Formats: sequence, structure tokens, C-alpha cells
Amino acid sequence: YLPFRAMAETTRFILRHGAVQYEDEVVWGHVFAHRRQQGAYPFDKVPVLHVDGRVVAQSGSIARYAAKLSGCYPTDPAKCAWNDAIFEMAQELCTINPMINCYVGRQFEQIRSWYFGSFDEHVQNLERQLRHATSSGEAPFFGGSTPSHADFNVYHHFNNARMVEPQCIPDSLQLFRWMEAMEALPSMADYLAERPQLVNIGTNPGLLDKAGRFLSQRDPEGRAWLVAGTFHF
Repeated sequence: YLPFRAMAETTRFILRHGAVQYEDEVVWGHVFAHRRQQGAYPFDKVPVLHVDGRVVAQSGSIARYAAKLSGCYPTDPAKCAWNDAIFEMAQELCTINPMINCYVGRQFEQIRSWYFGSFDEHVQNLERQLRHATSSGEAPFFGGSTPSHADFNVYHHFNNARMVEPQCIPDSLQLFRWMEAMEALPSMADYLAERPQLVNIGTNPGLLDKAGRFLSQRDPEGRAWLVAGTFHF
């Protein structure tokens, strides 16, 4: 994937949650352009997943595959459909990804104003759905007693949104406590502490790894491996 905290992050959450081993290659610039020209990406974009000789595209498809490996994709058809609806609602919040990873200056401020102008409506809708899912008092997650792929996708988009508007999920909401529960999962706590920081949002966005290496899509290398929070060239 690109050197962004965006459309591959939900899959990374899920794979870490399931202790599934994987290799994480970061591509951009001339390497990305060359591979796209050579037809390496089924729909001319990333993320993609290489598995069993296949190239799987589309972030939602990749996340669902990861969720099945990690045991967090519901097997009951009705429960699966309901969680898929929550997952897809989170996908509609995806403008936050280019906002914090790409846009700068006036364009960043314009997108920010537009995005958060309707953000609370989505929050209230998801709050109602979470209250429905947890009405028994025993299930803290959208997925029930344990998180589903939907939980990880909603968390990703809300976590990104908080980087711009820290109070966008009011502490009066159950969603606020749900986010705390997500962050308390051992796999999530480890991953959140390990992953590169997203810095310089709105001015010169990029990722700062655990070794202090700043990486953005303007770097000349075009390719790196992300291993335990550090870029390797």
C-alpha cells in the first residue's frame, strides 16, 4: 500500500488481532507507477493482497478475507449482513483518509469543513446501531462479545477523524467507551503503540517510524518494507 494511514489500516488491525503473519510492502512514486503500467494492480490502485498466487484488490474484500482468517467475520448469515452494513457505513467515511494523508493548506481546510459538517449525523446513526448491538449489556462491540470486521473499520475511520477533531466523538456517547474498549484489546494496544505516527497533517503529511525516519510519497525510493513499526529500504 501507499505510505498512508488509510485504506489498508483496517486489514492491518484485523491481521494483528488474529495473530496472522503477513509481509507489509509500502510502494509509491515511480515503483507504484511502473507496477501499475505493467498491470500489477487489477483496478489500477492499491491496496492489494498477494495470496496463493492471486492478487486480491479492493480494501473491503481484503479486510473481509483477513477477518475470516482471524476469526472475526460472523458466520451467521443475518449477523454477517448486519455487521457488513456497519462495515460499509464506515467505508462512506473514507474522505478522512485523503484529508489527513494528502491534502494541505486551503484545500485541506475546505475538505475539513465539508467533512465535519455532516460527521455528527453519521456518529449518531452509528451510536444507535451500537446501542442496539449491545442492548443485552453483555456485548460491548458491534460484533457482540468480541469485535467483528465492522468494529475495526469503524474504529479506523473514527481514529483518523480524531486526529483532526479530537472531540468529534463526545464522551457522553457509548461510542466513546466503545473506542476505549477497542484500544484496550491487547492486539490493538500493541499495534497502535508500534505503528508509525502520522505527522504534519494539513501541511506536509507523512509517516514517522519508530526509528525517526520520515516517509512521504515525495521520497525518491518508491518502495520499503514495514517491519515492527520501522521502514526498511
